[in-house]
Amino acid sequence: MRDCAPINAGLQMKKFCLILKILLILVALIALAYLVTPPDSEVILKRPWLKKTDNLKAEGTLLIIHDGTQGQYGDDLRIGVESGGERGECVVDGVQKTEVVAKLWLSVRDKSEENRTLTACIGQSFEINKYAVTVTDIHGSLVSLLIRDVSK
Repeated sequence: MRDCAPINAGLQMKKFCLILKILLILVALIALAYLVTPPDSEVILKRPWLKKTDNLKAEGTLLIIHDGTQGQYGDDLRIGVESGGERGECVVDGVQKTEVVAKLWLSVRDKSEENRTLTACIGQSFEINKYAVTVTDIHGSLVSLLIRDVSK
């Protein structure tokens, strides 16, 4: 029996080393996942007002669109975003400013005469078809728009 004690101690040490190696691999995988997660997912966590409309004074629907994609409002309005987060010229309330801008592609189903592109900055409002759209935030590659139906 006495000779078996060192063998058992050796097996316990091997199990401990195996568990330690597995834990180190898990830590490395978590760190890797954190590094490859795009920073835009952190924006919504750090700036929770991007996903709430109760902080906005005007009523409407908040639509958040990522650069290179498009959002849809209702059955007929589609808004694509390109170049969000770059600085450029825009006009807000009749005053020309150099601000962070986003290029918006606006299209209305079955009304091609309404389709247009627009360079917009935070605070800028415009109407298209039966909708009033206000740019509420541009942060990195995320553009937040407040959309209201003005036909009612």
